[in-house]
Amino acid sequence: MSSLVTNRSITYINNKSPLIITGEEIDLDTVYSENEVVVEIHAAALNPVDYMLYKFAFPLLVNKQPKKLCMDFSGVIVRRGEKVKEFKSGDKITGKYWHVFGKQGTLSNYLVLDPEKVATVAPSVSFGEQGGEEYDDFVLNAAWPLVFGTALQGLTHSCQKLGPDSRILIIGASTAVGNCAVQIAKNYLKVGTVAGVCSKDSIEYNRAFGFDHLIPYDDGDLVKTTKALISDEWGGGKCDLIFDCVGNSCFFPHINDVLKPQSANSYYVTIVGDRKIVYKAPKISNFFPVWESLRRHGPYKKYNYANIHSGGSREAIDLGNQLISRQEFVPQIDSVWEFDDYQRAFDKLISNRAKGKIVIKVR
Repeated sequence: MSSLVTNRSITYINNKSPLIITGEEIDLDTVYSENEVVVEIHAAALNPVDYMLYKFAFPLLVNKQPKKLCMDFSGVIVRRGEKVKEFKSGDKITGKYWHVFGKQGTLSNYLVLDPEKVATVAPSVSFGEQGGEEYDDFVLNAAWPLVFGTALQGLTHSCQKLGPDSRILIIGASTAVGNCAVQIAKNYLKVGTVAGVCSKDSIEYNRAFGFDHLIPYDDGDLVKTTKALISDEWGGGKCDLIFDCVGNSCFFPHINDVLKPQSANSYYVTIVGDRKIVYKAPKISNFFPVWESLRRHGPYKKYNYANIHSGGSREAIDLGNQLISRQEFVPQIDSVWEFDDYQRAFDKLISNRAKGKIVIKVR
């Protein structure tokens, strides 16, 4: 491989500037330090948080330097510093490169990182036959690090002892996080009952991932249907955990009818707040709910509530690799796009209609 290459990237200046492809020449033999590796990116996944950071890049708050996008990636190490211990050139790796308005992003041909400091990087695992013929391992491995870590955090952050006797309700069964959550719950935590909320047209689609019950939000009264499920199917047994992946508020007036008492260490966990985020025009207020605050905090607290944000750790990546190796986890792909079609990929992301991950082939 020639040491002088053009590193093409998707960049922007601020939220008033468009997303464009730019290129810069880099020398692969000198661009890294003794503690770093150079990764040739093969695929990168889009996450709503990636686009929201772009939309929150107000001109008065950010500098005028080009900024790069995205965090999830899979690729191959093409250069390795002499002090890097775990990895070598030629290794396939998967991970999440966390940054805010970064000079580097994963929608680039090359990424330079220190594996010791970027703790969410690990060797890639092949999906084998469970990956199917439609997607290669690079696409599949780019699709899961951030959402898997977020789902795992939502299921385990409160140290709940979830297991065969537990009941979970996932609001947003068709989302990438919801899809990861049901697979973790059933195949790793061995949760006895997992119900999901989705559109009536998505029920059969989601059933294949392990949901025991699926409740349509667009066919009748969602709260009444959920209460009927608890009464008729669960014998009055309420939820140990409600995991909201889309932004919902309809259960709060009826929280005692669907969620176990807070003394039982039950939780309502959300990753987006109480309102659905419109990705085309996200608002910071979505992440800071107001009306329910008195019932969640202080002396008026009525139930356990947590608003978590995008998760990820080396432990989560290692667990994901274990489940992949045991054929107990595969990320759901909505669509795959070529690098030059990045704008169409982002249009699909902000449509709020993706089922699974949107992945861009970078290499």
